[in-house]
Amino acid sequence: MGRMTLALAATAAVSALLLTGCTAAQPHSYSTRHSTPKPTSTSSGPLGLVVLIGDSIMRGHGLSADEAWPQLLAADQGWTIDNLGCDSAGFLADGNENECDGDYSALVTAAIALDPTTVFIQGSSNDFGWNDDALAGATTQDVQALRAALPKARIIGLSTIWSEGTPPDQLADVNGQVESAVTAVGGTYLDLGQPLGGHPEWMQSDDVHPTADGQVAIMQAVKSALDAAGLSRS
Repeated sequence: MGRMTLALAATAAVSALLLTGCTAAQPHSYSTRHSTPKPTSTSSGPLGLVVLIGDSIMRGHGLSADEAWPQLLAADQGWTIDNLGCDSAGFLADGNENECDGDYSALVTAAIALDPTTVFIQGSSNDFGWNDDALAGATTQDVQALRAALPKARIIGLSTIWSEGTPPDQLADVNGQVESAVTAVGGTYLDLGQPLGGHPEWMQSDDVHPTADGQVAIMQAVKSALDAAGLSRS
């Protein structure tokens, strides 16, 4: 199980609401591999085997696996990936017990076992409402664990995705913690902005998880950020 740090009482209601919105509709094992065909040596790009750590938005909650943005980007870029996105998970928030049964530290352990060349790790709204100091410590711990076990891997941090509305103030804090932790170990941080902002038509009925069109918008935002960082194949 993951770390069990107490949330501030004043923000517990916010955390509970967000976590409820990210509960899985059906069982899905975080260890299940959803990989694109292995690229040839001429089309593999600079990232090698890519493993992604994130929450239900990364997983593609409510959609088929191939509609989630990591699978869309893998098909576009010729990547081989393992998408470890887990419903309800965060750096401190425990994920769905049928998927990862822990917070991001469980996903970090799974990622390390795959011995990837590249790891993406993304901030999550599931952590909103937790104490910032505790959250910063957990974020640093997880990223440092990745670097210690995978000294040659490229570590890429991603900013937190929100819905079509105005994000809570804590989103900036979570993003800053991911950026600080990732850059401290020589990784790259990508600010994706809010690709779903102003597009209620891209949201599922829960107003938390994107539709297939919303996942395409996120994929395009990630690809643009990779382009700007010189990491995209095309």
